[in-house]
Amino acid sequence: MNKSSSFYYVLRKSPIVRTLFWVVFIVIFGTVSFVLTLGSKKVPEIYEIEPAVGSPGTKVTIRGKNFGDSPMSAYLEMGGSTLTANSFQLWTDSEIQVILPVDFKEGLVYVGNKDSRSEPKYFANANETPSLVEENPENNLPLIISLSADDIVPGSLLTIKGSNFGNSRDQSKVYFTTKRESLSSEKGMGDRDGNDVAYVAVDESENAYRYWSNSEIRVFVPDGAVSGSVYVDTVMGKSANKKISISSAAGKKAFINPKSYLIQISADIEEKSGNDDSNIIIRCPRPCETSYQTSVRLVECNPEAIIEHQKTLWFQVQSNMKGQNRKKFYQNYAMTVYEVRTNIWAAKLNSYENMNPLIVKNWTSADELVPSQHEEIIALAKKIKKEMKAEKNLYNIAASIYNYMISNFTILDQVRSGVVQPLDMLETKKGDAYDFSIVYAALLRASGIPALPDSGVLVDADLKSRNHWWCEFYLPGFGWVPSDPALGAGLEYKNWQKDIEPSVYYFNNLDAQHVLISRGWNEIKPGSSNNQIVSRPRTYALQSIWEEASGNSINYSSFWADPTVIGVY
Repeated sequence: MNKSSSFYYVLRKSPIVRTLFWVVFIVIFGTVSFVLTLGSKKVPEIYEIEPAVGSPGTKVTIRGKNFGDSPMSAYLEMGGSTLTANSFQLWTDSEIQVILPVDFKEGLVYVGNKDSRSEPKYFANANETPSLVEENPENNLPLIISLSADDIVPGSLLTIKGSNFGNSRDQSKVYFTTKRESLSSEKGMGDRDGNDVAYVAVDESENAYRYWSNSEIRVFVPDGAVSGSVYVDTVMGKSANKKISISSAAGKKAFINPKSYLIQISADIEEKSGNDDSNIIIRCPRPCETSYQTSVRLVECNPEAIIEHQKTLWFQVQSNMKGQNRKKFYQNYAMTVYEVRTNIWAAKLNSYENMNPLIVKNWTSADELVPSQHEEIIALAKKIKKEMKAEKNLYNIAASIYNYMISNFTILDQVRSGVVQPLDMLETKKGDAYDFSIVYAALLRASGIPALPDSGVLVDADLKSRNHWWCEFYLPGFGWVPSDPALGAGLEYKNWQKDIEPSVYYFNNLDAQHVLISRGWNEIKPGSSNNQIVSRPRTYALQSIWEEASGNSINYSSFWADPTVIGVY
């Protein structure tokens, strides 16, 4: 019997041998099948991740092989979380491009499919990593990922989510599209994308920045913002624009007929005596930038200011002024001022509930300038409201107060001097532009309407300027509304526009001949309670301190010139 016959004979006769045979056969077959199957599987493999460190909003590229053709049959895991499909900009078998989400965590990175996953690579979150890394400037630009609302009204709270905003705001700002007529000199400058579009920044003076972190900003939509776009500007650069719709059912505001001004603000100081430790701090007011007064820039300053603080430039005069008895300070400012035209549908105004609460709190209360809690003001506000038969519409109340003032008080062409108070006009029935502005603001506040007295200069058709005061009040869902009761009451001045009726026009409109220096009361704290303080009532800026002298035996005199118009374009 040969060997093969003997094997088959034993296989037939012995159950144990047969069992062992099939076990060996199955093991061999399984091993071969496993090897063949393993060879046919495509195990994902990560070669590199670029960059190796990022923050929310960073575009990350992952290179390797066997990723599959789409995220539908595979997945990307970072720091223990699987990224969603809308995070990917590109997915091919050898490359994945992903925008890091706001909530991503650093950790191990895997690419996987239903059968297997790659060996891990580590990726770090720049916001959580203390080590120094080489930064890519493009990856550090602010990025807006989402807005809390795509359609919003002026004055409402907007939440912006994204990345690289910075952990604190510092000098960073949020800008919204606005609509203004262009000056011929401005055409061609365009917006940041090369289009002829203007932008307005969120107003810092209104405490409109409610929250700021590296990945989230909460701001109130500023006055003058319209449908278009929003972007974030930081020290690292500007974000791409994000589309937004901004509209008000309560009306429209237009910025037209722009004028460019060059204005000089100056003061002379003459020291007569003082010790070596004596010095004088001069606080020169700086013109405001608003939705209708834009591109405010200091083009010349002599001498150089030591600091800018509380809307003023500070200059220091040392004792004896190094042999000089007299020193002149001056600043030349260039700016563009627009005429403001409003069209308000009173019946469609919102309530103050969804608006910036600090606007209501701060500017319906009395302050050093506006005596809105004085009993005579409260009594007059109630009287006017009673004559309106308990009218509740805010716009109609503001209009009635304005009409009452221009009908019952006489405007004085000359600014009153001496120890006089705006409340005097309630008894005398006459007052200057300053009195009209303060009393009108007080009556508005006493009626529950946020209001600000404004101060600056009025430029007439002969290019002569004089100190002037007017007002603005806030309507919910619309924004700030300008009003000049002094001009409405007949204050003499040469207007460039000949086709207007002052008593009608100067309620809710303002021409481009008003150059704004300050909005509301600027309360400046003294450096020391022992310092000599100089205030200047009824002048072109509403601030508590203009000069502050420290040291012993200091004796000096000062002269502040009214702002002068150097040029109009």
